[in-house]
Amino acid sequence: MPGGINTEWIAYYEENRKHALDLIENMPLSARYRRELDLWINNYLDPFALNRTVAARKKDSADPFALIRTEAEKDLEFTVLNATGKDRTGEDIFLLESNLLLQFNLLLSHIKAS
Repeated sequence: MPGGINTEWIAYYEENRKHALDLIENMPLSARYRRELDLWINNYLDPFALNRTVAARKKDSADPFALIRTEAEKDLEFTVLNATGKDRTGEDIFLLESNLLLQFNLLLSHIKAS
């Protein structure tokens, strides 16, 4: 990926993104919360989409990585607001949300390093 991450990392992060989508599909979540998580995953864990976002933000920001990191965190918080009480009863969802943010930060770091 020109100006982005190499092919090996693309495959790794694509696999993580697909795994996250499979997980939320198989979790007992409300349709609205599942849809919001799906959108977040596809916006922030897709290496191609995130690389395009970084490229676009470089035009307007001295530190696009900090800006995107803040947006991702806020978007995930907003996504959680769409969860029902039932969606938030198991610890699996808390673990998943933490892992989503971790995967995002790793991907963003690889894009920044390249």
